Amino acid sequence: MRKRLEFVALYWLAWVVIFQFFRIIFLAYHYKKALELPSSLWVASAGHGLPMDISFAAYILAIPTLLMIFTGQRWNWYRKTLSIYTAIIVLLITLLTVVDLELFRAWGFRIDASSLHYLETPAEAFASMGAAPVVPLVLLLIGLIFLVNRVLQTIIRRITSSFSRTSHLYTIPTFLIVAGSLIIPIRGGFQLAPMNESAVFFSDKAFANYAAVNVPWNYVRSLLNESYSNENPFKYTEDVEADKTVANLYQSIGETEQVIDSVGKKNVLVIIWESFTAKAVGSLGGVKDVTPQFDQIAKEGLLFTHIYASGNRSDKGMVAILSGYPAQPTTSIIKIPKKTASLSSLPTIFKERGWQTSFYYGGETEFANMKSYFLQQGFDRIIDRDNFDSKDMNSKWGAHDHVVFSRLLNDLDKEKQPFFSTLFTLSSHEPFEVPTKTAIPGTDPEHLFLNALHYTDESLGTFLREAKTKSWWKNTLVVIIADHGHPLPETRKDKPAEFHIPMLWLGGALKAAPSHVDTLASQTDLAATLLNQMRIPSGTFAWSNDIFKKGRKDFAYFAFNNGLGWMRPDGFLVRDNIGGNITEKNGALPRQEEPLSKAYLQSSFGDYLRR
Repeated sequence: MRKRLEFVALYWLAWVVIFQFFRIIFLAYHYKKALELPSSLWVASAGHGLPMDISFAAYILAIPTLLMIFTGQRWNWYRKTLSIYTAIIVLLITLLTVVDLELFRAWGFRIDASSLHYLETPAEAFASMGAAPVVPLVLLLIGLIFLVNRVLQTIIRRITSSFSRTSHLYTIPTFLIVAGSLIIPIRGGFQLAPMNESAVFFSDKAFANYAAVNVPWNYVRSLLNESYSNENPFKYTEDVEADKTVANLYQSIGETEQVIDSVGKKNVLVIIWESFTAKAVGSLGGVKDVTPQFDQIAKEGLLFTHIYASGNRSDKGMVAILSGYPAQPTTSIIKIPKKTASLSSLPTIFKERGWQTSFYYGGETEFANMKSYFLQQGFDRIIDRDNFDSKDMNSKWGAHDHVVFSRLLNDLDKEKQPFFSTLFTLSSHEPFEVPTKTAIPGTDPEHLFLNALHYTDESLGTFLREAKTKSWWKNTLVVIIADHGHPLPETRKDKPAEFHIPMLWLGGALKAAPSHVDTLASQTDLAATLLNQMRIPSGTFAWSNDIFKKGRKDFAYFAFNNGLGWMRPDGFLVRDNIGGNITEKNGALPRQEEPLSKAYLQSSFGDYLRR
């Protein structure tokens, strides 16, 4: 039994070492890029990539471990079976590794399932290899296959030959337990977020991040996500026609109403409130006394009363807010770093123009692959749960909101101005834990959710009261907006109510008198609106529609699980994309609005596929 366990451990360890060896080959092959990095980042890439290496090695180990259950009395078949299995895996992984070396030079990202496009056009595939050093790569491939297979086959032969007879009463339960425990390294440990690219992305140097990625893990992930498919499942008309129809929605000829003091560079603080639904805000006609602090401060600024979230998850909300990019109904662009790298973003634009940029969150920024997006988009500093004391880890998700607000307040006192800072709350996420006395009693999910919103509201109110005493406040615009809405409370159960979110502008940089802005708009419209107020060009945000632009066409689009919502001043419709049915409709919408909503879905998803 001991020899069997030793073999499983050594086989796993051998694959981890092999993956690290492949990483060294990658750095050596791209030595010019590697030499642009300090040598400390080479080591850091290996260290940050190690969990992903361990994860994929555990995947490989799953079959050998399960087969070990049946080696009690006879095991020669196991040696032969594992030898064939290993040879196949070595061939596939080594082929991916070598092909990736040259494709990275051409593409700028690690190989993924988009390479399958070349199988459709083999002539073009061979033609594209004209500039590649084919002979050296083939020799490298043959050499690596021989070397890696030789090492693993030696381990298999030497250790399995020393197996002894063991009762199935021991092998079956033992290796069932071992196989089950592989889920821990496969998902990357006990943390909330399972293994994803953000777990290995650690630097603002893209090459260092790419060096940390495990090639077979990345390839399998992209296969499962079907990111290789360029066929738009939402094709209702010709692409040119759909794109033209949608482009007309963003055309306006008027000037932008200026509500911000445009003299000098202004600080910007964006507070993204987890699950902040308008249904729980008294000043927007929602449940009263849940957010009394917000209702009070709403009287001091511009309260936007008809804003709708673009998606139903935080990962979609982040991209909608910071990049002005609409959500996808069947996937999320943030999961594919090569696509998010093509997006413009507010932190990138502000950083390029001299603002200091930072992002604050009390939880794991790796969650939903957000960290890779944040690193790509130019945040100078990312503060997450790793930057808080262990005593502050007082919830399932990490540090509660009042702790993060306090950290932000202290840091902004020392921040060089102008700054663009973003804070993402977490306490109003399930399981709705709060570290204070219950303000809204009840143990059902709805009352727990409302109580959590009340706690974040108190934390926000305390933060703003303190912020108003700071010297930087008079030169700062504060934007409070939700990452998405929420089905609770069930005061209204229609989809638009679920996506209706608050947005509030306030701060010393605001020159407009306190009022309500009743324009129908989307979460995605913040980017262009904010940049135009700052006199910064917003043309790279093609999917963002300035709220203060005279003559704009008012609309809001939102996506949920393979469905869409289409909001217009005269009414709305909600459509099931799978069955093609209108599931909800209200108001006097003209007949052309449904084709318009479908054109928007087709055009926006087509843009996603092209990135």
